Amino acid sequence: MEEAIKTLLEAHVQHEMGCFKSKKYRQVIREEVSAVFQWIKKIKLREIVTPEQIISLMERNVVELPVAKGITELVNEMSRRVLAFPKNKTTALSDIFSRKSYKDIVDKIGDLESARKDYIHWLVTSSIYSQQISEVLFTGIKEYLLTENIFAQKVPGLSSLIKLGKFAVNKTLHPLEVAVEKTVKTYIENNLKNTIRRSEKSLNDYFDKPHIIEMGDEIWAAIAKTKLSKYCKILNEKDVEDFNAIGLDFWLHFRKTSYFKEIYTDLVHFFFKKYGDWSLDQIADEVGVTEKMVVNELVQTLSHGIEKTLSIGFLEERIRARLENFYRSPQTSILVASLMGSQTKTGPVPTEGSLPAPAGPKKRQRKRNV
Repeated sequence: MEEAIKTLLEAHVQHEMGCFKSKKYRQVIREEVSAVFQWIKKIKLREIVTPEQIISLMERNVVELPVAKGITELVNEMSRRVLAFPKNKTTALSDIFSRKSYKDIVDKIGDLESARKDYIHWLVTSSIYSQQISEVLFTGIKEYLLTENIFAQKVPGLSSLIKLGKFAVNKTLHPLEVAVEKTVKTYIENNLKNTIRRSEKSLNDYFDKPHIIEMGDEIWAAIAKTKLSKYCKILNEKDVEDFNAIGLDFWLHFRKTSYFKEIYTDLVHFFFKKYGDWSLDQIADEVGVTEKMVVNELVQTLSHGIEKTLSIGFLEERIRARLENFYRSPQTSILVASLMGSQTKTGPVPTEGSLPAPAGPKKRQRKRNV
């Protein structure tokens, strides 16, 4: 019986190996993919997976899974290689970014009138903008009053005194300068709101769609032929590593927020609401996945690996290990023993060499004329 089990095991192993030798695995892949595509015609999405399972999967692998140190190191290394890539010196921006795509972006920016006005309003009403415009106005008005305008010209000797230098001006005109500063600051404070309002209107008028498109054309003409290496010099390797670290810190915090959880939970339920009652082949067709595409990609992706595992004997080793679990089990021994017992009553169990050759097609006998 032991010998019979060994014979069966070996025959089964060789049968399975035959599915991979001489590149027959390509046919196996085609057959299995075809079977899967036939099967998914009968199966709806929610029949094989639930929204809760997908949400749980995301929590384990997106939210809770630690980011390995090797990943961050790899990102930094790849970023440095991109910055130092030799082709950057010979590749212009226009080589990788089409003029049409750039024009479409500029046109879209020009169409975003409401968003543009909201941004300008936020900018001009911010405290930083108010401080900057106040400083610019104060400096300009003060210098005009003290150096260039008719006030300075009508005061006898004032212009000559100013030319003596900052020390002389500070010493002699200090009371006058203090008075000018107080007057200018009071004027600016009283008129700042109107100034900002006029500034906002001026910016909105300036950044209308025709002018944005015109500026976009000028910018493209200036940057299109610039080599990528020039842009890569804007950031050095340390800057890139710092930005990667900042991005990682943001992601590690963001993925733990209730906001992120609510977003992906809502999106999963939305997806199932839309596609849950669709068959899997309809979903595959919806996203552009075809049987031919899957076969081609699997063959291209797996070919080298399968042939390598064949050449080093690993594939046979794993097939044998899986089959031995069955053939060496007590249940199989009992089954084979019972089969051998029943065969001895009707005759010996035929071996592979003693099996009769398959019968060929019968020859049609000619009728003899008597």
